Amino acid sequence: MQFKNNLFITISLLLLLSCGGNKDELLNEESEFEQEETIITTINSVITFNEPGQLINVFYYDVKFGNKAVTSASQAKEIFGIDDLNGIRIPIFGNINKPAHPNEGVIIDSYYEGIINSINFAKEARGTKEFKVFASKKLDGADSFPDWVKDDNGIVPEKYAILLADFIEFMNSENIQIDYLGIDNEFIYNEGNITPEKYSETIDFLRNIALTRGFEMPLLLGYDDYGPNKRNWVKTLMDNNWGDKMDVYGTHYYPEWRPKTKLLNDLALIGNRPFWSTEPHWNAKSDVNDLDEAEAGMVSLWDQIDVGMSGFMWWGYGTDNSLRSNLMRAASVPLLGSRPIKITDVDGEDITELGKLQTRAFIEDKSITVYAINMSSSNSFENYTFKLDGGIIEEKVYCKQWSNVLSNEGDTHLINPIGDNSNVFSITLPKRSISRFVFTIK
Repeated sequence: MQFKNNLFITISLLLLLSCGGNKDELLNEESEFEQEETIITTINSVITFNEPGQLINVFYYDVKFGNKAVTSASQAKEIFGIDDLNGIRIPIFGNINKPAHPNEGVIIDSYYEGIINSINFAKEARGTKEFKVFASKKLDGADSFPDWVKDDNGIVPEKYAILLADFIEFMNSENIQIDYLGIDNEFIYNEGNITPEKYSETIDFLRNIALTRGFEMPLLLGYDDYGPNKRNWVKTLMDNNWGDKMDVYGTHYYPEWRPKTKLLNDLALIGNRPFWSTEPHWNAKSDVNDLDEAEAGMVSLWDQIDVGMSGFMWWGYGTDNSLRSNLMRAASVPLLGSRPIKITDVDGEDITELGKLQTRAFIEDKSITVYAINMSSSNSFENYTFKLDGGIIEEKVYCKQWSNVLSNEGDTHLINPIGDNSNVFSITLPKRSISRFVFTIK
């Protein structure tokens, strides 16, 4: 019976490690796995966890992307139960392809049927756990807004506020509360011309309508453009004392450009408002290797975490068994509820240059997650060592590792801590590989 028990435990662990996985379930698994003792000669990375960074408390699923609607209870359980995403980003329609708001006070509810079903599946999967809804204007180029809310200069604030109020009330009638509201989306790719002044006016009108009609105002997410620090939008908002119209700062971030300096310019203006990456991108181009795109996507997210990001929602979060989806889940699921902590590595902590060793670490209570990306085509890091500064590893280190020669699910390793204080673990980081380590500390 001992063999059967060990086999069952190993299979269960492999299933957990193959996707995002629930951290508590993963770390509660037992194993009889043993490895040869490694002699420590060099310490390559040091992990320090006494001054953690910004708490990441938002990880939403995005149904604005293509055909990403949630269509079944089983799919919802995987996303909002197993992967534990705690909210959903939904579209506000009214564009030429989905004219859900043809006139003031009129909503064609069939356009929102799939969105409502997605939310209800998600709410059921979450049960009593926290769940929030973030509504954001759907982009459709120069036809993003219905004719009755705009003129030749873009949206008319009073009219657009009516559309937004109609939308909020309609969702309330479906037992759906809009917790967060973003009234623009990639300014440069729509005809709304929602300048800071028009933004402020629209919110003023919407607040007045909310008082008249008696519905609760959502928290407001501002800017939400194609990238940070464009047209001095945030600075203009703040300089004109309209900052009370923006509760959360949100922006999109693309791995092709990684405008971290521009992001810092905006963040210097927003005070203590939360910063969300409302549309981080992880590309899926047919002519680019998935591992290269994974590195670019992960370090782009880390750019934003490094400067204080507290929430994110991938454009195109995957739940299939593709390499991209497995890597995205592994890179994202452990972040919710965690804080970044300091880690050093032999290639330096800067992640600007691709193709070098990239490392980051996160802590949640006593659980630590470490990532190591080695996209070098020539350099394998043999017996690479990680050391906890002032901590002790409890039990084993659970490692999932992907490389060019492995399957989409990756390869699983259980690593015994070594050293006099059980605070070191070691593994080879192969050429063109991505590794994730999860363990608890005493």
